[in-house]
Amino acid sequence: MSAQPDSRVRTVESLLLKYGLSNRWLAKKLGVNHTSINSWLSEDGSRPRDPRVYDQMIDTLMAHGPSERNLELRRAGVRVIPIYAGIPAGNPSSNNMDVEYEEVLDWGSDFQRWGRIITGYSMAEMLLPGDIAIFEDRRYETGDVVHAYMDGEDCVKAIRGNGEAVMLYSFNEDYEPFSAIGWKAKGVLVQRIRRGPYGVKSVVDFPHGLKWAMRRESF
Repeated sequence: MSAQPDSRVRTVESLLLKYGLSNRWLAKKLGVNHTSINSWLSEDGSRPRDPRVYDQMIDTLMAHGPSERNLELRRAGVRVIPIYAGIPAGNPSSNNMDVEYEEVLDWGSDFQRWGRIITGYSMAEMLLPGDIAIFEDRRYETGDVVHAYMDGEDCVKAIRGNGEAVMLYSFNEDYEPFSAIGWKAKGVLVQRIRRGPYGVKSVVDFPHGLKWAMRRESF
C-alpha cells in the first residue's frame, strides 16, 4: 500500500500549473532526478525520506515561478513561447509536463501566451491529438474554449453558462459536459498549430478566442 499523500502535494501541483512549469524544471532547481519529483507528486508514488522537501518545492516555485513563467523572448515581431506536453481533450487528468518552445507572431498585446499539446479526441475535429493549442491569459467570456485547471488536473474545454450553472463542454458529442464549479480558467485558446505531411505547419488564429459556436467549422 502506498503512503498517504502529503497535503502539500496539491499546493505544489497548483503552483506548477499556475506558472506553467514542468516537473523537470522543478527537479533541476532542487538538484534531484525528475522521476523522484514524479513519484513524490503521484497519488500512488513513494514519499520522500525528508517531508520538508515539499516546503522546498513550494518555496522554489513561489520564488522562481512568476519570473520563469513570464519570460518570453521577443524579436522582430515574433515571440518564442513555452509549449508544454499533454493537455487532455478527453477526461481531465494530471500531467508531467515537458517543455519545448515555439516561435509565434507577436500581436503587440501584453497577454502572456503558452501552448499545450493536445491529447485525446473530445475537442475533435477542431483540435486533434498532436495539435498545439495556444492560450492567452485574457479574461474569458461564456462560450470561449479555455485551459481549465483544478487541484493539479487540467483540460481544454468550452466554458458555458453562469453562476451555479456554469459547465465545461467538449466539441465531440460523445463526451458529456461536467460542472465547472471549482475549476479555474487559466487562459483562452487563441491559436491552433497543426503539422501535416512532411512537417508542414498550418496555423489558424482566433483573435477573439475559439468559440463553442465555431465547433462545426472547418479550418
